[in-house]
Amino acid sequence: MSQSILADKKMLLLSFVAAAVTVIAGIIHLQMAPMAISHDMGEGILFLVGGALQVFWAVPVIKRWGRAWQIIGIVGTAVFSIIWFSTHIHSLIGGHGGPMPGGIPPGNVSQVFHGNITGGNFPRGPPPTGIRSIPQIEYLQMAFIISYAGLSKMISNKKKQSRIPAD
Repeated sequence: MSQSILADKKMLLLSFVAAAVTVIAGIIHLQMAPMAISHDMGEGILFLVGGALQVFWAVPVIKRWGRAWQIIGIVGTAVFSIIWFSTHIHSLIGGHGGPMPGGIPPGNVSQVFHGNITGGNFPRGPPPTGIRSIPQIEYLQMAFIISYAGLSKMISNKKKQSRIPAD
């Protein structure tokens, strides 16, 4: 098997991985949008628009639309993640995770019921802190950034190699 064919298969596999993780993250954001809109219109619109863009982004990834699209996809996903991390930094460094429902002050965690993804309320004790407070969707977004950046580098290297004249 030649180097070129092997590289093409790796690029194809990486394309599908990057497309799959961005579509999954987009679908999760779209599922979060209705509940978010009912609590905070701006957050709901962010989830709706961001989720739709993430689902759409599988097209430029698979079809390899070019460098500008690669940069926009990587930077856009990074900004989406930075927004989450910047609004949840307190839970990462040991504070309470997110706003408390019903206006209960953060010091009274034992009195609060934390909702789950389906909207039900179950007593869960203190919210997780540190790395446990990072939701799975953020890992998907990190996987997209890493896989798409790797794919972009592979495409760039392949283009450079094809420009070098053979002796």
